[in-house]
Amino acid sequence: GAPGPYTIEAFSNDLSDLVAAIDLDPVVTVSHSMGSAVAQRFAIDNPPAVEGQVLIAPIPASGPHFKPSTEDFLRSTVGDPMKSAAWLQRLTRHEPDPETHDPDSVLDHGPGADRRALPQDHVLADVRGRVDRKRETPTLVVVPEHDPPMTPDFVREHVAGLIVGSRLEIVADSGHYLPLEKPAELAALIERFLVELLEL
Repeated sequence: GAPGPYTIEAFSNDLSDLVAAIDLDPVVTVSHSMGSAVAQRFAIDNPPAVEGQVLIAPIPASGPHFKPSTEDFLRSTVGDPMKSAAWLQRLTRHEPDPETHDPDSVLDHGPGADRRALPQDHVLADVRGRVDRKRETPTLVVVPEHDPPMTPDFVREHVAGLIVGSRLEIVADSGHYLPLEKPAELAALIERFLVELLEL
């Protein structure tokens, strides 16, 4: 893989280079968790390139605001399937449909997949002054009802509250891995957002 360092800024720059290389802008980004921090940073750095964004169970662009004990636990999951499985269980409300979900793929690519990609590194990126202020991009924020510590109130304050005109939707009885647990509900919300965006 790439040598790093892995930061939100670096991932945003990679996305910007990709979009420019294939001449794709303006785009609508759909992102989940830490990917949403990257998508927000991309929209901040490249406003003309982003027509809209869907942020699912998002981490704020300024970082996840995890407690040190949570960061330590995430780092401890690297190479430990039992701890990774425990973390995944904490972030889901129900067993995902086995026909559409391979648990090993989530464990292999989850927060503990590489220590260099864990929160401490991207929180250290110098972004807070740029992202902790109001901005404007047509945005749908989709929040699971049960997602410690990214609760609906936390996301309302640190994500949706900073994006003028954003809409926040809470999906009942779901956890952080909402795309696995409530795919139909999520797809319907995204489709409605895209239809409304095209009508603007």
